Amino acid sequence: MDADFRMIAEELVRRREHDFSVRERLLEAGRLNDGYDPEMEAVHLGNAAWLEAVVEKYGYPTIGRVGADASNAAWLIIQHAISRPAFLRRMLAVLRSLPEHEADPKNAAYLEDRIRIYEGKPQRYGTQFDRDDDGLLSPVPCDDPAQVDRRRATLGLPPLAEVTAEMRKRDTGRPTREELERHRARCRAWLIETGWRTPPQENSR
Repeated sequence: MDADFRMIAEELVRRREHDFSVRERLLEAGRLNDGYDPEMEAVHLGNAAWLEAVVEKYGYPTIGRVGADASNAAWLIIQHAISRPAFLRRMLAVLRSLPEHEADPKNAAYLEDRIRIYEGKPQRYGTQFDRDDDGLLSPVPCDDPAQVDRRRATLGLPPLAEVTAEMRKRDTGRPTREELERHRARCRAWLIETGWRTPPQENSR
């Protein structure tokens, strides 16, 4: 690993750990339960801008360039840059173009699912969860439920039913119907504001 990529690898890991640290602090303060906290978003946007410049100058930080841990940190920065739809789509195309030994295939699967659900499309690998109508953590609908576990198995992911059961076991509480509706309304507004979705068109006479 040359000096430039060594510094990039160190910075990727540092930024990931800072992301986790800020998230933990905001979680303890109860600031992640009511929409996208501005401080958290600022961290994500700053990381994305830095990584975008790195990719522009040096290319994507692959496993061969920065090591597996730092390359996964790069993916996490992308995965968290949810306010930048074009950036996520562009990086998914880059990840899809890389050979398996240069980027964990699970990273592209997680990113593709995240993009699809923000676009209002069914996910393909069952990696993204949200509250269902009963307030339970559930996989966001998939395009072909019969094929999801097959796709997951090719990536080394456990069956979706096992993951769902484990997530529900760790879940600390279920929102009320009113809280759930407020959450969904905020999400719809955010998706439109950030450009993931277009505003609904009123019927014209």
